[in-house]
Amino acid sequence: MWNRKRSVTLSIVVCFVFVGILTAALFIGPWFVKTWFTVYRGWAENGEAMRNMSTLFASCFYPCSVFAYITLYSLLKLLFNIKKDEIFIDSNVKYLRRISWCCFAVSFITLVGGVFYIPFLFVAVAAAFVGLMLRIVKNVMQNAVEINVENELTI
Repeated sequence: MWNRKRSVTLSIVVCFVFVGILTAALFIGPWFVKTWFTVYRGWAENGEAMRNMSTLFASCFYPCSVFAYITLYSLLKLLFNIKKDEIFIDSNVKYLRRISWCCFAVSFITLVGGVFYIPFLFVAVAAAFVGLMLRIVKNVMQNAVEINVENELTI
Protein backbone atom coordinates (compact mmCIF):
# COMPACT_ATOMS: atom_id res chain seq x y z
CA MET A 1 0.00 0.00 0.00
CA TRP A 2 1.31 3.44 -0.93
CA ASN A 3 1.61 5.86 1.96
CA ARG A 4 3.30 9.09 2.98
CA LYS A 5 6.48 7.42 4.25
CA ARG A 6 7.00 5.58 0.96
CA SER A 7 6.39 8.79 -0.95
CA VAL A 8 9.06 10.60 1.07
CA THR A 9 11.44 7.67 0.61
CA LEU A 10 10.86 7.75 -3.14
CA SER A 11 11.56 11.50 -3.16
CA ILE A 12 14.83 10.90 -1.30
CA VAL A 13 15.86 8.21 -3.78
CA VAL A 14 15.02 10.51 -6.72
CA CYS A 15 17.13 13.28 -5.17
CA PHE A 16 20.10 10.92 -4.92
CA VAL A 17 19.53 9.87 -8.54
CA PHE A 18 19.65 13.54 -9.52
CA VAL A 19 22.90 13.97 -7.59
CA GLY A 20 24.32 11.16 -9.72
CA ILE A 21 22.95 12.64 -12.94
CA LEU A 22 24.32 16.07 -12.09
CA THR A 23 27.73 14.63 -11.24
CA ALA A 24 27.81 12.70 -14.51
CA ALA A 25 26.73 15.82 -16.42
CA LEU A 26 29.69 17.72 -14.99
CA PHE A 27 31.99 15.30 -16.78
CA ILE A 28 30.07 14.45 -19.96
CA GLY A 29 28.39 17.83 -20.46
CA PRO A 30 31.09 19.38 -22.66
CA TRP A 31 31.22 16.24 -24.82
CA PHE A 32 27.43 16.19 -25.09
CA VAL A 33 27.26 19.85 -26.15
CA LYS A 34 29.95 19.34 -28.75
CA THR A 35 28.24 16.19 -30.07
CA TRP A 36 24.83 17.86 -30.15
CA PHE A 37 25.97 20.85 -32.15
CA THR A 38 28.21 18.92 -34.54
CA VAL A 39 25.97 15.93 -35.26
CA TYR A 40 22.50 17.44 -35.02
CA ARG A 41 23.16 21.06 -35.94
CA GLY A 42 25.98 20.59 -38.43
CA TRP A 43 28.47 22.92 -36.79
CA ALA A 44 32.19 22.54 -37.46
CA GLU A 45 33.81 20.73 -34.55
CA ASN A 46 36.66 23.22 -34.20
CA GLY A 47 34.86 26.29 -35.51
CA GLU A 48 34.49 29.61 -33.78
CA ALA A 49 30.77 29.03 -33.11
CA MET A 50 31.58 25.75 -31.34
CA ARG A 51 34.25 27.41 -29.20
CA ASN A 52 31.80 30.17 -28.28
CA MET A 53 29.08 27.64 -27.42
CA SER A 54 31.49 25.58 -25.32
CA THR A 55 32.53 28.71 -23.44
CA LEU A 56 28.91 29.74 -22.94
CA PHE A 57 28.00 26.24 -21.74
CA ALA A 58 30.86 26.23 -19.24
CA SER A 59 30.09 29.79 -18.11
CA CYS A 60 26.45 28.95 -17.39
CA PHE A 61 26.35 25.25 -16.53
CA TYR A 62 29.16 25.03 -14.00
CA PRO A 63 28.03 27.97 -11.82
CA CYS A 64 24.45 26.68 -12.03
CA SER A 65 25.62 23.22 -10.97
CA VAL A 66 26.90 24.66 -7.68
CA PHE A 67 23.42 25.97 -6.96
CA ALA A 68 21.94 22.65 -8.08
CA TYR A 69 24.08 20.78 -5.53
CA ILE A 70 23.05 23.24 -2.80
CA THR A 71 19.41 22.74 -3.82
CA LEU A 72 19.68 18.95 -3.77
CA TYR A 73 21.41 19.04 -0.38
CA SER A 74 18.68 21.30 1.02
CA LEU A 75 15.95 19.12 -0.48
CA LEU A 76 17.48 16.03 1.11
CA LYS A 77 17.72 17.73 4.50
CA LEU A 78 14.09 18.86 4.16
CA LEU A 79 12.94 15.37 3.16
CA PHE A 80 14.83 13.72 6.02
CA ASN A 81 13.14 16.15 8.44
CA ILE A 82 9.76 15.28 6.94
CA LYS A 83 10.56 11.59 7.25
CA LYS A 84 11.23 12.18 10.98
CA ASP A 85 7.83 13.94 11.23
CA GLU A 86 9.54 17.28 11.86
CA ILE A 87 7.55 19.42 9.45
CA PHE A 88 6.78 22.83 10.90
CA ILE A 89 10.25 23.74 12.13
CA ASP A 90 12.54 26.69 11.44
CA SER A 91 15.17 24.62 9.64
CA ASN A 92 12.64 23.57 7.00
CA VAL A 93 11.83 27.24 6.39
CA LYS A 94 15.57 27.87 6.06
CA TYR A 95 15.91 25.06 3.49
CA LEU A 96 12.99 26.38 1.43
CA ARG A 97 14.48 29.89 1.53
CA ARG A 98 17.87 28.55 0.40
CA ILE A 99 16.32 26.57 -2.45
CA SER A 100 14.36 29.59 -3.66
CA TRP A 101 17.49 31.76 -3.67
CA CYS A 102 19.30 29.05 -5.62
CA CYS A 103 16.52 29.16 -8.21
CA PHE A 104 16.85 32.92 -8.47
CA ALA A 105 20.64 32.60 -8.85
CA VAL A 106 20.22 30.08 -11.67
CA SER A 107 17.65 32.39 -13.22
CA PHE A 108 20.12 35.28 -13.17
CA ILE A 109 22.97 33.20 -14.62
CA THR A 110 20.84 31.82 -17.43
CA LEU A 111 19.31 35.25 -18.08
CA VAL A 112 22.80 36.57 -18.75
CA GLY A 113 23.54 33.49 -20.87
CA GLY A 114 20.26 34.05 -22.71
CA VAL A 115 21.71 37.20 -24.23
CA PHE A 116 24.02 34.92 -26.21
CA TYR A 117 21.82 31.81 -26.59
CA ILE A 118 18.06 32.42 -26.59
CA PRO A 119 16.94 29.01 -25.17
CA PHE A 120 18.63 29.96 -21.89
CA LEU A 121 15.96 32.64 -21.49
CA PHE A 122 13.34 29.90 -21.11
CA VAL A 123 15.43 28.30 -18.38
CA ALA A 124 15.75 31.70 -16.70
CA VAL A 125 11.98 32.25 -16.70
CA ALA A 126 11.28 28.71 -15.46
CA ALA A 127 13.85 29.00 -12.65
CA ALA A 128 12.48 32.39 -11.59
CA PHE A 129 8.93 31.00 -11.56
CA VAL A 130 9.95 28.00 -9.42
CA GLY A 131 11.85 30.37 -7.12
CA LEU A 132 8.73 32.51 -6.76
CA MET A 133 6.54 29.49 -5.98
CA LEU A 134 9.05 28.31 -3.39
CA ARG A 135 9.07 31.76 -1.77
CA ILE A 136 5.30 31.52 -1.41
CA VAL A 137 5.52 28.00 0.07
CA LYS A 138 8.30 29.25 2.38
CA ASN A 139 6.07 32.10 3.59
CA VAL A 140 3.20 29.69 4.25
CA MET A 141 5.56 27.33 6.07
CA GLN A 142 6.98 30.21 8.11
CA ASN A 143 3.49 31.24 9.21
CA ALA A 144 2.69 27.64 10.09
CA VAL A 145 5.85 27.43 12.21
CA GLU A 146 4.85 30.62 14.05
CA ILE A 147 1.32 29.28 14.67
CA ASN A 148 2.79 25.96 15.84
CA VAL A 149 5.11 27.73 18.31
CA GLU A 150 2.21 29.87 19.50
CA ASN A 151 0.05 26.79 20.05
CA GLU A 152 2.81 25.05 22.01
CA LEU A 153 2.95 28.04 24.36
CA THR A 154 -0.81 27.97 24.92
CA ILE A 155 -1.87 26.22 28.11
